Amino acid sequence: MKEVTVWGIHAGRTGDADTLFLKENVVALGWDEMSDLSKLKANRETFKNAIMKAYPDKKLGAIPIDAGQLYRFVYEMKVNDFII
Repeated sequence: MKEVTVWGIHAGRTGDADTLFLKENVVALGWDEMSDLSKLKANRETFKNAIMKAYPDKKLGAIPIDAGQLYRFVYEMKVNDFII
């Protein structure tokens, strides 16, 4: 049996992105201050630095978690992965 990758993506706190996700057949992340994530180097340290610059008041403990989420969205998620 072929291995399948499944991602859980929330459509906003109130489901406000459901229309975008379902009608346009896309998924997206809403990190307004981060700009184009595809321009960041493919390593988590770069993502951590970008988060600290964009969100200077963010708690230090949250930075690695947030960086990991964004990094995986850009560099690990693939076409034909399943999204729930």
